[in-house]
Amino acid sequence: MNAKLQKLYDMAVKELTENLLPWWMTVAVDEENGGFYGAVGNDNVPVPHATKFITLNARLIWTFSSAYRILGDEQYKVMAERAYDYFIKHFWDDAHDACHTRVDEFGNPVDKHRYIYGNAFAIYGLSEYARAFDSEEARSYARRLVASLEKYDYDPVYKGYFESLNEDMTHNPWIHGVNRNPSDEKTMNTHLHLIEAYTCLLRTEKTNLMQRKVREQLYVMLNKIVDHDIHHYYYFQDRAWNPTTQEISFGHDIEGSWLMMETAEVLGEPEAMRYAQDTCMNIARACYEQGFRHEDGAMFSEYDPVTGHASNRLSWWEQNEAVVGFLNAWEITGDEKFLDASLKCFEFADKHFVDHEKGGWFAVLSLDGTQVASAQKQNDYTCPYHNGRMCMEIIERYRRHAAQE
Repeated sequence: MNAKLQKLYDMAVKELTENLLPWWMTVAVDEENGGFYGAVGNDNVPVPHATKFITLNARLIWTFSSAYRILGDEQYKVMAERAYDYFIKHFWDDAHDACHTRVDEFGNPVDKHRYIYGNAFAIYGLSEYARAFDSEEARSYARRLVASLEKYDYDPVYKGYFESLNEDMTHNPWIHGVNRNPSDEKTMNTHLHLIEAYTCLLRTEKTNLMQRKVREQLYVMLNKIVDHDIHHYYYFQDRAWNPTTQEISFGHDIEGSWLMMETAEVLGEPEAMRYAQDTCMNIARACYEQGFRHEDGAMFSEYDPVTGHASNRLSWWEQNEAVVGFLNAWEITGDEKFLDASLKCFEFADKHFVDHEKGGWFAVLSLDGTQVASAQKQNDYTCPYHNGRMCMEIIERYRRHAAQE
């Protein structure tokens, strides 16, 4: 076994089973009101009266379902069931086959608009739950949600999906999604997470419809959202896919470089695989050359190539996606520099983002990695999805390499 891959594996197993998941199974669990807290501070103390957000709760279903599927530990099954049961009871809207965006601390809906990014993660979590536990109920919920998005949110003219809907499922560009303003009718971020969600459902829902929709989404990503001149994603676009911004997000680029490859692999079509591989390796190279801080292993955040302005902070999730993206690039190309980058980035995250005193992860650090710039370890978007998935991707990829030796 490659010594660097072995080290990645050892680090991943230790982090996942001894720090990350134990923190979420203890500190994050809301024993009083059910489910998980809406927010927890860096001191491991829950934020009083914090509301609970669709994205966090859907990602918790995915994380613990995947952990059980990969590691088989019954305690992860208990947590997956807890997250799933709470989500269906409080976030699912049976009348519209869609999900609420936010509930209060007691589980009562306080925001009923349809946040498509969050609904994408609902499909992702429900599909992984179905995959892990062969749950026809969860598969049915995911199927119904897909049908609802296809009916009300899909753009039949230009393809792709809008950012948000009203509670009654009518289109409303003035409701904020991932976009900045109404002119950003389509975003890379929402489409990136819809494609991972649809791909996960395709694994357990091998229908012609899902095969067709996943194929269409992959080619939308490759043909409309990737800027092939510079090998980065367009961040925001109008309805007809005209870019409305020039910013680059290195974290999303490197994340997409392996997620699109995953989609092509699950799709199982040679033409799609060839196209995706060429595009994704170009993206990985661009991220390695422009977004990766070679001296210490950090992955930068956002950069504007026109103004030269760059983000002055580092986020936990971008490090996680860089680890997986560079590992994937090494597996595809055999170029050892990508494996070195993957390991170096994990080591940077372990040194600076992991709270080795109180457990869990810090979310945001100063650009030099020395100062914590975020107040919470858990909130609407800060969750065990990116770092948990990083560890589980390493474990699964290591197992595949081991099986081939």
